Amino acid sequence: MHILVVDDDAIMLDLLAATLTKEEGYQLEMHTSAESGLEALANSEHQFDCMLLDIMLPGMNGIEMCNELRKSSRHSTTPILMITGSVDLQLMARAFEVGATDFIHKPFDPQELTARVKMAGLLNQSLAKAQHTMSALADRLKIRFDEPLDLGIDKMCTPLALENELLRYRAECFAMTMFSIDIFSMRGIYRAVRASAFRSCLEIIGEAAVEAFGERNFRLAYIGKGRFIGAFMDRQRFDSEEVNDRLNAELEEAWDTNLTGVPMAPKGRLTALSAQRIWSGISASDALRQCQTQEAGLGDLTPTEENDLFARLDNKLPQATGASM
Repeated sequence: MHILVVDDDAIMLDLLAATLTKEEGYQLEMHTSAESGLEALANSEHQFDCMLLDIMLPGMNGIEMCNELRKSSRHSTTPILMITGSVDLQLMARAFEVGATDFIHKPFDPQELTARVKMAGLLNQSLAKAQHTMSALADRLKIRFDEPLDLGIDKMCTPLALENELLRYRAECFAMTMFSIDIFSMRGIYRAVRASAFRSCLEIIGEAAVEAFGERNFRLAYIGKGRFIGAFMDRQRFDSEEVNDRLNAELEEAWDTNLTGVPMAPKGRLTALSAQRIWSGISASDALRQCQTQEAGLGDLTPTEENDLFARLDNKLPQATGASM
């Protein structure tokens, strides 16, 4: 556990070093002024798990240093324990106002000191995990309707990874069927539910598509706008109607209204991109890119007409799903 200590009392520094030892897993970096401590933090390559700051310091005092630390995103949540021999409640209140986590009173009890530092370490770990979780959640929530996504599903990849895989063949010719899967009503669903629920919809659809193809040799990618694109790598043709029926059956079975906020499973339509059977890596890559630039519509409706149609569902979906939205 890395701990920054700032105290101008040499006796206190010795007592802290004797209590928080290396054998117990503590690594102390000691400074006698706030200015020296701030400079060390600015140049440090590692993150401190806890800081012990004496309130009464020469020059910048401990409360002022704590205030400076809380202005930095790097130290905004690091536990800061203030060391003081005072019982002035106003002084403590000022320290808490600028972001102090706890107090250690002089003369301190070694067991109490160790307990408070351990608690600070546990708090720091909890905050770090929470920040990681929130960061991951924020990434999941940043979804545009036309954005390709890595859904993290076996046999699925990003469009770029699929293109790179196809380009490995370059000028060689090989048998393959390229296809797209358009999911009806995704534009309306995108407008009606939260971003996290929309991603859940895509994950269920992706898993259903993978199940529909079974053990066949294929790769699939989500390219945005409710459209998936894939490559079936085999000399034999597959029955697109059979796979399409299995896809919709899998969607019906797997659909989770509480998770997605959508009361009914959408339908999908599988379409071969071309009657072409023999491809080179370059021609397959060109077909993939062309598919990415095309609008995915509902039946014969234009994207604008589809958008208007599902705009009318905006008020109905929340009513149908209630709290799950």
